[in-house]
Amino acid sequence: MGRLQSSHLRAALLKLIEALFRVLFTYDCEGVEHVPRQGPAVIAANHPSYLDPILLSLRVRRPIRFMAWEGLFPVPLLGFLLRSFGAFPVDTRRGKGREAYEKAKSLVLAGKLVGIFPEGHRSRTGWLELGLKEGAARLAWETGAPIVPATILGAFRAWPHYQSLPKPAKIKVRFHERIDPAPYREQAEDVALPALLGELRRRVERSLDPGVKADLRRNLLWRGPSPWPRHYEAAPPLLLALLVFWKTRSLASVLPIYAYIGYLLLDHFVIPQRRIIKWLRNASPVLFLLAYAKTALAAFSLPAVPGGAALVAMVFGAMFPYMYERASTALDFVRGVVLASALELGVQFLAPTGLGPHVALSLFAAAFAWERRSVFWRYTTPLLLAYAVVVYAELGGSALLLLHAVAGLVACLLLRLVPLRPRAQPVEEPEAPGLGLNL
Repeated sequence: MGRLQSSHLRAALLKLIEALFRVLFTYDCEGVEHVPRQGPAVIAANHPSYLDPILLSLRVRRPIRFMAWEGLFPVPLLGFLLRSFGAFPVDTRRGKGREAYEKAKSLVLAGKLVGIFPEGHRSRTGWLELGLKEGAARLAWETGAPIVPATILGAFRAWPHYQSLPKPAKIKVRFHERIDPAPYREQAEDVALPALLGELRRRVERSLDPGVKADLRRNLLWRGPSPWPRHYEAAPPLLLALLVFWKTRSLASVLPIYAYIGYLLLDHFVIPQRRIIKWLRNASPVLFLLAYAKTALAAFSLPAVPGGAALVAMVFGAMFPYMYERASTALDFVRGVVLASALELGVQFLAPTGLGPHVALSLFAAAFAWERRSVFWRYTTPLLLAYAVVVYAELGGSALLLLHAVAGLVACLLLRLVPLRPRAQPVEEPEAPGLGLNL
């Protein structure tokens, strides 16, 4: 009965944690069919982060028994999670390693899955460490259990050893074909164990090395020079400044626009570049529009937008998935918001209503997510459509809002016809991730 309850608890925890990881890290896993559904196996993977035991366990129906430092088990919540995932305590003091190995061996002989990180500690660079410990190879050689190599990609970006808290990143776990130890068991120990470790390294690194190299190149891209003000960053604000000044004859009303243009130039010439700086730059057109909308509408004597906080929350929620997307997709979304806002302003002169921006921007974001199949599009598209419907139904919408809906959909169509074309890059050069948070 206790074992059944433990199994149900583990299954429930896995579902909850996987849902959380899909949002925070866009977690994905492939090759689970290589993990035996019954019988013993040694799961051996690279060890880039604190998250690795959970990442390996999320899609595997059977518990994987990992070794864990005994000092973690007295910690109330952490100890509970470790036990729920089948971890067992290990005394890491000198001379006690044999006890941990014998415990792992007994589990393998009992037909269990045992997880081992041959590096022995979290990677310091993201690469597979040069000196691998022989525990996984010895377990397979002595027991005959197959080794299932696994590669964890992206976790070093999410939570490396020097970082206190995780950050969003794309993470993928890839289980590889099993290594049958039978041929190696016919060889002498000093020949078989290095050969098994070499084959394990080869299979893990085959997937790991390209990802780590791409991460290094991305870091260089984030530190690279900032571009000149892009056309969709500078041209719409300058045109808006001209129109607002023509209507108001007030320099104070257009001063925020020139301050924004000044920021773009400072970013190019002066501001040192890093990930968060590029995030702000990539998102800056949307941030500027949200901040300046009230002034612009007042200058043209157009209705104020009710529920401004809800509109801001909707736009930021719609932007969230593009933290995980490639730069071309994320910047296309930002350009589309600028285009949809410009079309919406034009429609305001034909059918003035404060609800227009709610409908136009939410429908644009929904159509864009659906058309590009962006991260979480299955969830964001219906939520954004529901937002537009609720605004119409609850805030007293009229038939005039159909024109504003058309503005948002036309913006998405124009992006499809005239896509953003970034400067050509060599084929092997990775494109910097979208808005900057998935490094």
